[in-house]
Amino acid sequence: MNKKTRSVVLSLLMSTVLLAACTNDSGVGQNPTNPDTDTSESGTITIHTVTSEHTAAKYPQGDDITNNVWIRRYQEKFNINVKTDWVSDEYNTKLNLAIASNDLPDVFRVNPSQLKQLVEADMVMDLTEVFDQHASDRVKSYMEMDKDSYESGKKDGKLYGIPQMHWGLIEQPDFVWIRNDWKEELGIKDPTSMGDIKEIALKFMEKHGGYGIAVDQSLDYLNLLAIAWGAHPDMWIEDSTGKLTYGSIQPEMKQALADWAEWYKQGIIDPEFAIKDFNAMNADIVAGKVGIQPFYQWWGYNPGVDTVSNLGKDAIFYPYLIPTIDGKEAKQSIFFANNNYIVMKKGFANPQEVIKILNDYAYIVDEGSGKESQETLSDLLDNDIAHVVGAFRVLNPNSDYEQFEAVSAALQSKDTSGLTTSGMWQKYNNSVEFMENATPGSVGDYLQQGAPKNAYSLAKKVLDSENYIKTALWGVSPEVLSNYGSTLDDILTEGFTKIIMGSENIDYFDVLVQNWRAAGGDEATQAVNDTYGK
Repeated sequence: MNKKTRSVVLSLLMSTVLLAACTNDSGVGQNPTNPDTDTSESGTITIHTVTSEHTAAKYPQGDDITNNVWIRRYQEKFNINVKTDWVSDEYNTKLNLAIASNDLPDVFRVNPSQLKQLVEADMVMDLTEVFDQHASDRVKSYMEMDKDSYESGKKDGKLYGIPQMHWGLIEQPDFVWIRNDWKEELGIKDPTSMGDIKEIALKFMEKHGGYGIAVDQSLDYLNLLAIAWGAHPDMWIEDSTGKLTYGSIQPEMKQALADWAEWYKQGIIDPEFAIKDFNAMNADIVAGKVGIQPFYQWWGYNPGVDTVSNLGKDAIFYPYLIPTIDGKEAKQSIFFANNNYIVMKKGFANPQEVIKILNDYAYIVDEGSGKESQETLSDLLDNDIAHVVGAFRVLNPNSDYEQFEAVSAALQSKDTSGLTTSGMWQKYNNSVEFMENATPGSVGDYLQQGAPKNAYSLAKKVLDSENYIKTALWGVSPEVLSNYGSTLDDILTEGFTKIIMGSENIDYFDVLVQNWRAAGGDEATQAVNDTYGK
């Protein structure tokens, strides 16, 4: 839950703006037109952007997030100089400050909350006409594939945020990842119940020490296991009366927490999870301290690459569908998939040039095979370089499902005639590369699509069997809900942590629910029902 209205952000950050104004005579907030966005005598157009680091990318020597093969391609192909004003691991925080002080780059990525703020403040452009006139047929087809996401970037019929889309619903099912060499060493069978997961953790601890399951202070990864108890945290779901309610406060979540508290007592859950962030959690995987991790389909990219690099190919983790406590396949949680939009600040002189870059990204990913050299495609797509472009891409929302079907067929038949996009070739080639040479940089694609036990084969099974629940919040969050930011979730995360660690007993869950409701949960629930309720 993020704050979305301009008034809330401005009021929270006003002290920052005033301080800057007092210490800078240049006039914070005036945001004069940047001459670099104009066409220079040489014909080069400079476009300013901002971005966050992508830690999984492996750059050639001398390259980085601000200077790489994509940046050079924009210059060479379109005579566009993309200049990155800042890079931050705290992207949303820094961008919120930029929004509050009206110090915006020309083009940038925003979340739904920030999009609403900017539109209401009249700080970003209406992109309806420029998108209609300049977007390629392929990019427009992405919008047709997921009309809900496309419409979510509009207000009053006008397009202000171009949705960056997503890789498809196949990327959403979650898994429990288990270290394979430890599993085979002990002759352990594949888990079929949550009790099996617990027993595997205990056996790993007995043999190798450490703790059983890697999670972090956010509880995001531990919460992935909640579906085993029939809980769907962070989702808006129907209750027995047909009303929409928040999954994190349901009785099934209480039972999950009771069991997790027992796991913590037994040392299965990392005893230091409450002080570990994402990077610290993954560092223990890479160091060989733990052999089970609830995680998303992209485990092979991070921490998988570093795990194989550090511990060898036999230390690879494989994905397993999360089982229920009584031995069935748990019903997965599916969320609204589009989380990011491309916006351009009001007054930006060259929006059509940005659309050219978006068209080019779609061309390279979906049409480049057979039209561009393999060296060019490899430079642009391999080693996670395809992910470093920040605001300058729109994804094909059907790409990963289509890729998996084609790659899986090619690996089985050895017939590659069905590989029609550069993305398919990348997944296929990297899968073969890992199978033949165990190259660490290839393990992500291998575990996602090419391994005998791969994430997408399991995810496809979930989708094809419709063994999932979709959140009722299928679009942008209602304003009332967004205004609470992370406050409501923070109440639950803090309280759940206390229950797991034993400083509060399980009955504290009921107190938490009441606290959540009184702090705005009831108001948020009503807003969700008013917007999406039946």
